[in-house]
Amino acid sequence: MDDASGNLEEQLGSVEEQIRGLEECIRRVEEEISGVEESIRKVEEQVEKCSDDQQKQQLRGKEAQLRDEKAQLRDEKAQLRSKEAQLRDEIAQFLQGRDLGTEHDWVVQEVVVPDVPSGLCSYPSCSTKERMYNPLKVEHWDVKGEIEEFFKRADKRKRAYEISVTSSTRKTSVTAKMEGTIVANIMSEMQHFMEKKQPQLTFRFESQVVLSFIEKKKDKTDETDETDKADKKDEADKTGSDATFSPKLVDLMIRNPRADFVVTIQEKNALVVEVKNGGLGPDQGDPWHLHKAWTECSCIPGEGDPNCRCEVLGITAAHGEKLIRCISQLYEYMALSEVGYGVLTDARNWYLFKRDNAGCLKISIGFKAGGGHPPVLAALTYLVDIACKDNSKFDKGPRHGETPRVHGAAPSDSSSESTDDVKNDPDFRGCGSSNSVSKTTRSTRTCSDGNQLTLKDVSAVDLNLKVTGGIISCEGWSGCVAIGRMYGQAVALKFAYLNTERAEALLKEVVAYQKMKKLWGIFVPRLIEYGTTCNGQAVFVATELIDGVELGEVAVTQEVETAALDALDAVHACGLLHGDIEARNIMVVRGKQPPVRILDFGFSRVTSSKKLQEAERVRLEYLLAHMMK
Repeated sequence: MDDASGNLEEQLGSVEEQIRGLEECIRRVEEEISGVEESIRKVEEQVEKCSDDQQKQQLRGKEAQLRDEKAQLRDEKAQLRSKEAQLRDEIAQFLQGRDLGTEHDWVVQEVVVPDVPSGLCSYPSCSTKERMYNPLKVEHWDVKGEIEEFFKRADKRKRAYEISVTSSTRKTSVTAKMEGTIVANIMSEMQHFMEKKQPQLTFRFESQVVLSFIEKKKDKTDETDETDKADKKDEADKTGSDATFSPKLVDLMIRNPRADFVVTIQEKNALVVEVKNGGLGPDQGDPWHLHKAWTECSCIPGEGDPNCRCEVLGITAAHGEKLIRCISQLYEYMALSEVGYGVLTDARNWYLFKRDNAGCLKISIGFKAGGGHPPVLAALTYLVDIACKDNSKFDKGPRHGETPRVHGAAPSDSSSESTDDVKNDPDFRGCGSSNSVSKTTRSTRTCSDGNQLTLKDVSAVDLNLKVTGGIISCEGWSGCVAIGRMYGQAVALKFAYLNTERAEALLKEVVAYQKMKKLWGIFVPRLIEYGTTCNGQAVFVATELIDGVELGEVAVTQEVETAALDALDAVHACGLLHGDIEARNIMVVRGKQPPVRILDFGFSRVTSSKKLQEAERVRLEYLLAHMMK
């Protein structure tokens, strides 16, 4: 490389470093915006609860200041984005001065990735969540020969392509956990390459794409007359909900997954790329036959099996389990995106995925960055090429554990045994009473403990989800808890996709509430409604909205301690074990007697074991004693 070329590389590297700095600043500003939005939400809640006009005016002034701060931060973010765009324009100008090469020159480039420093995490990052879609069969995809043939056919005469992939990866540091940046650079250069190679195609890629489990089809329960629609609009205006956005909100509340990259060709999803932080191949030597981690792994998590493929690969059982989760994750993302092709990579090791509508997944041998054969770019270009030519229609396929639903009867009425104010609310109606809920379908589900529940499908619109300040919590195993409105009162709503562990937990919670009916509004919230929504694709549970704070957020008095223990004793007397006694699951309520409510019965168990109940009580006693010190 001559001096001019070297100087160009230095300038390009400097600009890329500035862009990374700006991206970090933008992330910081976005975090500050999120913090301000959370403060605004809390002030809005205080305004709603405040009865003093003067204090309410002060709160509104504080809210206005926060909104001004938010606007300033958004302006700062816009300025940073503008500067980032200018720098990217500079990069484009630099690239125009590069030497051009042939298609063969482009695909033969080495993707240069620095060695992994010692001490970096050797396991690939992957969620432990249960997957809705899993392959029924995993096989080896013998594609190496096809890629080599594709590589041999690459044009070696027409010089039309910018040689730039190597420069975009050479100076990126893995120690800064920039695997995603490396892959983004490669995808960007791939886009430029494809635009010149096949200008008739529209090749695009997006990052951090939110994938939806809720199928986009008309909700039959939305077929209401104009009067109903007008009533819903009035209700939305009063409560701050947005009927038109409700199905999307339900989808959002269930914590949808995000694909790292989704490639679209001709405005249609073509392939998904998932990036990990390492652990997809050995530090030295050839990549693994990744499919064998799925087909031959017999390890029990935490234990080794000398005959297991994990041992042959020289990795632990825990590592093997992570690989299996990574495979399952990408397969689910491919199913949700309705594509047949995918890539799993940690920027050093690259694996090509291919699936069919019968649930069969094929995984190629790994391709090594930094000198492997065939080159990584040849493998990626081949995958894009066959994705372009494949006109097959890929659907999502059956969900994990999906079974037909059986129509049944409606759920029982809500209890009137309560000391809470809602009991006397003229707008409150039990589940079985006539109400504004539109046409419904019902299905019967059997929980793992044998209890059978009849689920009514309720339109997402009728949940009246609150758009602004409507998230109560996004912490904990249950996911987001949101504010809605049903039967004339505010409710706390939980959601889970059908046929998942979380859905099973919500149904167990319903069973627990039914067994504790005499405690509703005394020691536990009242169960208002439960069923499915979004055309039966998600389970929901609605309980009365508790006005209070989490145990420990205010001083724990003797009265609160006594009430908490009495509440747990009452739960035990109903033949239940709560199963998750933590401060976050106990609320100290305002202006009520007794002053405590126990929440979240997703881990509850039906048992009369005095030994287990006593152990749970000891757990609560310890928690209270620690807080009262």
